[in-house]
Amino acid sequence: MWLSSAVFTIFVVTPVVFAINFPYESIQLKDSDVGNNSDIAFGKLPVHASPRCKSYPGYESWPSTDRWGAFNVSLGGALLRGIPPAAACYEGEYKDAAACAVVRRRQGDALFAKEDPLIPFGQWQLDNPCPVPSFNVTPPLLECNLTAFPNYVVNASSVKDIQLAVNFARNNNIRLTIKNTGHDWIGRNTGGGALQVWVHRLKAFEYLPSFQVGKYKGQAARVGIALEQHEVYKNMAKANITLLAPGSPTVGAYAGFMQGGGFSYVTSRYGLMADQVLALEVITADGKFVHADPEENADLFWALRGGGPSNFGITTSAIVKAYPPTTISRSDFYIQTGPIFDNSTTSIRVSNETFWKAVNVYFSHNLRIQDAKGIMWNFINTQGPSPWSPERTFTLQSQITKPGITADGMKELMAPLIKDMNDAGIALPNPEPHFWETYADFGTIPGGPTGATSSGRFGSRLIPRSNFEDPKSKAFLKTIASIRSFVEEGGYNFHSVDYAPTIETAGYPGSNSAVSQYMRNTVMHMTGYDNTQYTPDLTDEEWKSSHARLNSYVNKWRDASPGSGAYMNEADTEEPNFQDSFYGDHYDRLLQIKNQRDPWRVFYAVTGVASDEWKVEGTRGLPTQQGRLCKVDA
Repeated sequence: MWLSSAVFTIFVVTPVVFAINFPYESIQLKDSDVGNNSDIAFGKLPVHASPRCKSYPGYESWPSTDRWGAFNVSLGGALLRGIPPAAACYEGEYKDAAACAVVRRRQGDALFAKEDPLIPFGQWQLDNPCPVPSFNVTPPLLECNLTAFPNYVVNASSVKDIQLAVNFARNNNIRLTIKNTGHDWIGRNTGGGALQVWVHRLKAFEYLPSFQVGKYKGQAARVGIALEQHEVYKNMAKANITLLAPGSPTVGAYAGFMQGGGFSYVTSRYGLMADQVLALEVITADGKFVHADPEENADLFWALRGGGPSNFGITTSAIVKAYPPTTISRSDFYIQTGPIFDNSTTSIRVSNETFWKAVNVYFSHNLRIQDAKGIMWNFINTQGPSPWSPERTFTLQSQITKPGITADGMKELMAPLIKDMNDAGIALPNPEPHFWETYADFGTIPGGPTGATSSGRFGSRLIPRSNFEDPKSKAFLKTIASIRSFVEEGGYNFHSVDYAPTIETAGYPGSNSAVSQYMRNTVMHMTGYDNTQYTPDLTDEEWKSSHARLNSYVNKWRDASPGSGAYMNEADTEEPNFQDSFYGDHYDRLLQIKNQRDPWRVFYAVTGVASDEWKVEGTRGLPTQQGRLCKVDA
């Protein structure tokens, strides 16, 4: 919902000699725009003591309506009220039958969530504050907790918009949150009473046949940070190049995902998303717009690549490595204990005992696949008794992918795995591979992107290379046993993406970044999903006990991989000792950069650097973000 003010500012484009990749970056906040308006002034040192808590709607420190209106004028009318779509289904000023019908129909649709400026993918992260009511029920608006959402949203279309948002939030001690698509699993892009910056419109692309920075000289591309996976594929196809892209179509490629490390189907060959970055344009906590590369603002450049999203600044664009087009091939198969309902030649049925033998054989080839620059993508799913199977059933779904290979080459890569399966009594044929001439073809989705939001929680773990060096070792067997326990005893579904983002693969300048040693040493990224949906009807006790049960099984993964960590973009909000698990040996250096670059603590995100200095009040002990953000030690 737009504010009533319709006054627009005329932007004056002033040429600058750096920090511009795209036209939206040439529109910048100037001292002459600020004048004596302390609400939007740039940050200055020294930093004075701040209140214990961030300002929050309803408190005396919250800016008046007039000041919010003046702020909207400075933004040219780009300030939105933080009203969730579901409010249209409640009795009150936002009631709208047509809009409510859309929400009812699309509430679980990722494409709906990513195009809304406010809502995250998982509303459990805000304690499900405004659930979509049942049909033929119209509750009073007071049952939709509006203060649990960000209170206002800056619909950013320029660097100036973001600078104004950062300055207004900092100068008024308001929590600042950042949303692109909202595709985040732990609530880093939302918060109660916050001023949210929506950067989803910053989409742009330019191919650079030749680019040089530091020791790098070669192909590159300028990318707006709002480009989603499917848009990256589309642009690389037009330019006839290879770029890295995330695995899911609604993920923003080179913003928060990259800052958390970011992996791809071709990571074992080309590295992480963070390894691709050659330069960044960033709004820092003082509101300034700066350029960062291996030689300029090198501390910021280092921290932003793997040091976590929403920690050090808001990026607006990047320059990333580009590679020649590459072929890609993939081999798929299923092994299951339940009935097969189709005529697939790549699905076989086995006994329970043989199934777990197959899992052992499968993962014994992990290291070989990674060293060949491929990845293993798999699910091990379980289902309770059903009309067609009186016992619990298990399914291993596998996709093994490798760039730079023909279909025949893929069959050769698969042959040793298939032989070991056959020798173990598992009659799996060598599947006919899928083949694509380019990585862009591989990623192009017929019919366009799809996806769903989530009300679930999960845990994750990075398993190091050493666990897979010997399939007869205690480390390997303990790893497989922890997976089996998770699925067979826990009754949970398991997923892993097995890639090898080594220092050698990272190259320059990727090898010198904030990516943790745990990411560099991994060859298996485990994730496991809670069976409980964290919906509004779940009691606090059910919430806590369900998570505790899930965590007890994830702990077996941790026990099987001592001295490792987890991948911060896909992790438990309550990951133990997140400072080490997500950031490893780099945490102290990151905290030092945080202290230097953001002494005001403008940027906060759950599990982010220095986030342990804060707590969200009013959550009843749940790891949610709907309450007021306050300092822990005060």
